[in-house]
Amino acid sequence: MRPSGLLPDRILREIDRLRARRFLSVTTPATIEYVRRYGLGVRHGPFAGMQYIEGLESSSGDLVAKLLGTYERELAPVVEEWVALGIDQLIDIGAAEGYYAVGFAVRVPQAIVHAFDIDRGARERCAALAERNGVSERVSVGAECTPAALESFPERGVALLSDCEGAERELLDPQLAPRLRAWPLLVELHDFLDPTITETLCGRFEATHEIELIEGEDRSAEMLPELAFATARQRAALLSEHRPGPMRWAHMRPR
Repeated sequence: MRPSGLLPDRILREIDRLRARRFLSVTTPATIEYVRRYGLGVRHGPFAGMQYIEGLESSSGDLVAKLLGTYERELAPVVEEWVALGIDQLIDIGAAEGYYAVGFAVRVPQAIVHAFDIDRGARERCAALAERNGVSERVSVGAECTPAALESFPERGVALLSDCEGAERELLDPQLAPRLRAWPLLVELHDFLDPTITETLCGRFEATHEIELIEGEDRSAEMLPELAFATARQRAALLSEHRPGPMRWAHMRPR
């Protein structure tokens, strides 16, 4: 966990960069070897069959977890529930390269997916992943998502997925975006950035949603057949998803 408040932001950013470089120094050789052996197809999990784009081997420490289908495995039952709902539109805030955005477009052929990310490189990769999987016409890629943008969507047939690094506290406010009261929501809770996030969001939605808190699981000691070639240290890093600490999600079902 970052020692927020104890060090200047400049020093914290440098610590984060050093940690990222150290992490990638462990994962990159094993990721390259994994892709050489098994390719860029997702092998297991809710998005099995999705094809990934080239060029992420040395920059994405969680690529192997996504290709194996272990990435955020705790959320697989929610994915299946939403697929079964037959949602018409998915909003993915903090879409990164599109693991969920493109994955849902592949799994739900009628769904229109709206992928938002403030990072231009992430948006370019998401668009490329959509094209790679033949769903570009159903995946729109945008930059910042706002409460006003959320209000432009229909009241029904929409599900929202959020992984926006702490901005969920400001964005997911039903006072600013009343449409949120009727949608299924899945929110990654970044309490390590703001310890009030879980309490605040649960308080906002407890009257309109049944709220299930999903706790992250440790996978660092798992031994998967595809990773038999890797060292124990590499396996732990490849499956760790480079988390700053234990993670939690809120799955909110409208009442």
